Amino acid sequence: MTEQWPDDAEQIGNLVFVPNREYPYPFKVAVPPRFWMEEQTGVLEAAVDAYMNGERLDEAQLTALKLYLTQYVERAVMAHDANRQKYVGLIKKMRTIHDIESIADELAEFGAEVF
Repeated sequence: MTEQWPDDAEQIGNLVFVPNREYPYPFKVAVPPRFWMEEQTGVLEAAVDAYMNGERLDEAQLTALKLYLTQYVERAVMAHDANRQKYVGLIKKMRTIHDIESIADELAEFGAEVF
């Protein structure tokens, strides 16, 4: 990492997450998923803002959202019948806001509130 980040910072691709001690992940897992609000570079925040505002996503924003969603699916506690590999595959194929909405809605059914 080129910036000076705290010791507990985690880099995922070009995104840097610093855990929020006041809002920890509520479940015991080996490695907790990172929340989008914990990302420090501003790249993910801009991508989430564009998504939430229904704006067309550029390639960098789409890549940031894919990184974020993938790590969340791989790490989060989800209902036992959630097919993580299926969702990781769908995330890799995401191209549109509709794709993101569909995946986020399905993940919520398994207990993963990604936004």
